[in-house]
Amino acid sequence: MQQVRDILIAALSAARYGRPPKPAIAQAVVAGDRGLTLEQLGFDSLAWMEFCICIELRSGQELTPAHIDRMRYFFEIEEWLSARV
Repeated sequence: MQQVRDILIAALSAARYGRPPKPAIAQAVVAGDRGLTLEQLGFDSLAWMEFCICIELRSGQELTPAHIDRMRYFFEIEEWLSARV
């Protein structure tokens, strides 16, 4: 699980153009907070593309914006990735 969360933190940074995620967001991811919504991230379409690219580069798994469109909570991305790495 730690490997997946490390990948997710890196992807969140990529979506913020190299800046680390906000502390509250990072803490929620590390803690496995199931209440963190994707809307709370405030990403635009470019940020989501950067997020997806980072996931693929670090895990070898292709997460697309189409996958994310079917999700509402961040933990769903974590579960998707955990099932594949």
